[in-house]
Amino acid sequence: MSVRDLMLLWTYASFDVVDIRPGHVKPEDRLEYRAPTSLFLVTTGGAARIKASKIDYSSQQAPVAHIAKGEHLHIQSTPAGYEYIMIMYKAQLPHPVPGEMDDPQRAVEQFRASYTAPAEAGIACRSMACEMENLWKQAHPLLRLKVKQQVYAFIHLLLKEMEGQAEAGRRDEDAIDAAVRHMEANYSKPWTLASLAEDLGTNTRQLQRGFKARFGHSPLEHLISIRIAKAKQLLEHSERTISQIAEEVGYPDSYYFSRLFKKYTGISPRSYRQSRNQHRPSLPEDCRISPTSPSHSDIVSAGEGRYDQRENATQAFRALLSLTLLCTGGLVEIDGHLRVPHLRGTLELARRPRRIAVLDNQYADQLLALGVEPVGSVVCTVETGGLPANLALSLGRMARLGTKEQPDLRRLAALEPDLVLCTSFQEHCYTEISGIAPAMMLDRNEDWRLSLLRLGELLGLKWKALQIIDAYNAQLSRLRRRLEDGGSTPTVALIRPRDGSIRLHTGRHRTARLLYSELGLSAPRLAANHTGTSSMIPLEALSELRADRLFVLTDNTNREQTRQYEMNPLWNDVDAVHSGKVRHFDTALWIGYYGPIAMSRVVEEIAEALLQ
Repeated sequence: MSVRDLMLLWTYASFDVVDIRPGHVKPEDRLEYRAPTSLFLVTTGGAARIKASKIDYSSQQAPVAHIAKGEHLHIQSTPAGYEYIMIMYKAQLPHPVPGEMDDPQRAVEQFRASYTAPAEAGIACRSMACEMENLWKQAHPLLRLKVKQQVYAFIHLLLKEMEGQAEAGRRDEDAIDAAVRHMEANYSKPWTLASLAEDLGTNTRQLQRGFKARFGHSPLEHLISIRIAKAKQLLEHSERTISQIAEEVGYPDSYYFSRLFKKYTGISPRSYRQSRNQHRPSLPEDCRISPTSPSHSDIVSAGEGRYDQRENATQAFRALLSLTLLCTGGLVEIDGHLRVPHLRGTLELARRPRRIAVLDNQYADQLLALGVEPVGSVVCTVETGGLPANLALSLGRMARLGTKEQPDLRRLAALEPDLVLCTSFQEHCYTEISGIAPAMMLDRNEDWRLSLLRLGELLGLKWKALQIIDAYNAQLSRLRRRLEDGGSTPTVALIRPRDGSIRLHTGRHRTARLLYSELGLSAPRLAANHTGTSSMIPLEALSELRADRLFVLTDNTNREQTRQYEMNPLWNDVDAVHSGKVRHFDTALWIGYYGPIAMSRVVEEIAEALLQ
């Protein structure tokens, strides 16, 4: 959001106060409300989860929000109840809009949109709103004129705080970018957080806060992830000893390095090197045949890479790959041009894309697994602290393109991509996207292995996609055998508390499908019989699931609601709670980044939960 443009519009706009209304929502009650005019919603007491079409926030995190006219508000109060004041207004924008604005059309959209204000504005805005409400209800013309004057002061305060937040964000982002570049260039040198901050002209607190916000971990952990990634490369592609590699990545003590490497990867440096050597294809044929079904084969040129068939895909999945790709058509090369089928028709590309932007998080994961770093990606709308360090590190280097619901098309255009990957989430702006660059629309609910194979074919990396798929399928097979050897098939419920209720993911959901279809775990009756990917159930119905295990997805948007549920006696009526079989998992990892990097970690977490 351009705060400067918003300031200019408020400067030139004429407006009238329509009404100022106090209100409250009873403890643990829900209010559904359609905004008759544009309004400011100010929290004056208690707390609530507030959701509209474009915003979803806690009143404790954002005590003030602007709500667009016509928005459907969903307010779910906590046990403390919720009290608020609505400042309703009508505004008339100048025509034409001021010429000094950076992007007039976007500014007008922002002016009329819903958004939250910085938490720092909460105390002052609450005091001003209460005073305005007291003056307004007296209905005296002079007092109402004074209210209009105070609304201007209220808006001035909000815009000032928003400007300060934007400037702080830019400073933090610049400092974090510089810190990451410094780490990548000097990862082998000894340094402290204090010396890094001094070199960059910032402070340790800013670095800690910035790294935590962007990556979900500290600067020190970020440095370790860079060193481990470099060590992996050296273990795979060099003949250096482990002691030499340890010293090269910044650890003079090879024993300490080995312990650290095992802590972050699960195996020792020596075992890692041996495993990579074992899986490295060594056969000299000119080409390999990759079986994707008994009646169909993919020919993978040895010039493009190697594909090892020793751990090839399971027969059921090979059939799925073959059937889907045959039915949807595949990439065709004609006269040096690529014809690429997708959900919106067929793209014609003059060459294989090199600068790819992604408007859905999962394709960032999939491209990175193929060794291709997107030039930009949308960001997840929830915290991403649970992502694997190598994935988080790569995501941090990419340009941020807004969210999948609201992609930043200006920034997208500035990147000059030669391909944009999108889904039906961007259907409303597909014309604009395809005007920036060729846009390939994919089915976001498609099994990631199919999407990966499509991308591998497009990029000339099908051999690598097949290797990744086979390694993942082998990982699944190993876990399934271990579960079968255990002799039990527990009933597992995958839930995500949100919006004052509980989302139960069914067997049709792409991650829940992993639990039930691919690992053979039992689904609760409510999850097995539902036709959609999820259903909403109240807390009172949770015990009816009769689940042996409860997998709870949590993040910054539902952590408070989950905590309140866990304090409720109804929560303790659940079988899995009684037996201590409740595990919390990161939402972004489990359902946001749907690709081989994230899903491989999900399989590891399932193994830890069920086998330990």
